[in-house]
Amino acid sequence: MRGAVLHSRKFLIIFLIILAWTLSRTFELRQRSWSCRTFGSCLGFGSHRRYAYAKPDFSAITAGEVVLADGTKHYRRRTANSEPSLLILALNQDAKSWSSDFRETTRTANDFMGLLVSTDLNLANVSLALLTSSASEFEKIRLATDRLPFARVDIYLHSPLSIPGLNYDTRHDPALQLQRRSAIAGLRNYLVSRALRDEKHILWLDVDVVELSTRIVQTMLHHSDSNSEAGVITARCQQHKIENYDKNAWALDRDEKTLLEAVPHADRDAAYTRLEKSRKTVPELIKDSKDDDLFPLDSVGATILYLRADLVRQGAFFPTSRIVGATFGAAGWVGLESEGLCYSVKALRGGKCWVLGGRNWARHSDWA
Repeated sequence: MRGAVLHSRKFLIIFLIILAWTLSRTFELRQRSWSCRTFGSCLGFGSHRRYAYAKPDFSAITAGEVVLADGTKHYRRRTANSEPSLLILALNQDAKSWSSDFRETTRTANDFMGLLVSTDLNLANVSLALLTSSASEFEKIRLATDRLPFARVDIYLHSPLSIPGLNYDTRHDPALQLQRRSAIAGLRNYLVSRALRDEKHILWLDVDVVELSTRIVQTMLHHSDSNSEAGVITARCQQHKIENYDKNAWALDRDEKTLLEAVPHADRDAAYTRLEKSRKTVPELIKDSKDDDLFPLDSVGATILYLRADLVRQGAFFPTSRIVGATFGAAGWVGLESEGLCYSVKALRGGKCWVLGGRNWARHSDWA
């Protein structure tokens, strides 16, 4: 009888140890969402994203808030004697923008910071700038960034988009796409014009991206540094069972000669139909490729998007209307926002667009 009691106690102790370890691995103190996406993640394997570099001298950091001439509230944080080479940019509408993932509680700004930590970048060499339309998220983003040693932080509280019927849940509604993407293009141009200083590289990242392949950002930087033509680079974006989530990245089929020429106004709908049917998607382009391969594109998505900063200084921008085939009297027939970026930079030095091959990818939140 006594032996059975001792055996039960040992079992209970072992169970409590395993339970405590699991809870410590899954319920983190950084106010991150709890995820149970796979059996391993339910037990806490792979859930930690630790920052591996030295922390900065916090006494060298200054911070404060100002109101800009256009009424935008601006929080800025600076680390003395820092010389960041990479600027990471992101747009946030409100708390829903962070989204949520499969078997995961609602994500927050802390989860996005965790994603940046997972890149294994030395954040002392990174500037971060976010634009939000939510006063509450503005404060939450500030608190989340204060925990990480970015060289420079800029957070902007901007007026919300005034598009009737538009919210996070309706953002893919075809009836709203023209207005929505035009507004997003304007916000992208606004943020980069406000935030860019002397950085060499720019990375756009959607805030509802939840996972990145290993060292994908470093791969983009390496290509840009070693290839003078690699000024714009993206990667395949997947979601749950959707292999190609960001369909704004594609290459023209050069055999469709009529798409390479001026398209009469009356033929634009037919031309767009031909484009949709003939263009080559990212999975087609990178099939059976190697991790260090690059493939040319005619259009990019902005789920994850690298841009050499000198292109912005030369005049690169996100078109707020369809730019391809535009005239003084009418907008073009394609080329809005990120889909028009490649067109806008093609005459600039280093202005060619590419997609990473092989096992480079970004994963968008599954249930968005």
